[in-house]
Amino acid sequence: MKKIIVFIVLLGFIIGTNHVFASFSDNIKPDSKLYFLKIWWEKIVLFFTFDAAKRAEKYQLYAEEKAKQAEKMVVDGKPAIAEKLKNIYETYLNKAKDILNKAIQKAVEKGKEEMKQRLEKMIEDLMNKIKESIKL
Repeated sequence: MKKIIVFIVLLGFIIGTNHVFASFSDNIKPDSKLYFLKIWWEKIVLFFTFDAAKRAEKYQLYAEEKAKQAEKMVVDGKPAIAEKLKNIYETYLNKAKDILNKAIQKAVEKGKEEMKQRLEKMIEDLMNKIKESIKL
């Protein structure tokens, strides 16, 4: 019984602080010493995103954010940070691609042609973004 109560209290704390930390993490800049918190937050959000298509979308969203931040770091004269952000960007896009490929395989196994086509379109978009990232 005590475990259930502790779990409920912790869950309430996490849910309550979710909005606060999300807005806090949006204000952390890549050159901040606290930037690792933002990366951790992204990983936590991704961990608790169970739908493959939504997880891939979040990876893509985070990747696009990293690309914009990398461009800003180049403008600010911080190429080392921009290179790290570029690596994270590419990693996130590749993870999104892998997730979508696995989802396509599952859709094919289950005979869901409509879902397969939608996921293939998402992969095509990701591949275009990966090609664009090579130009960065």
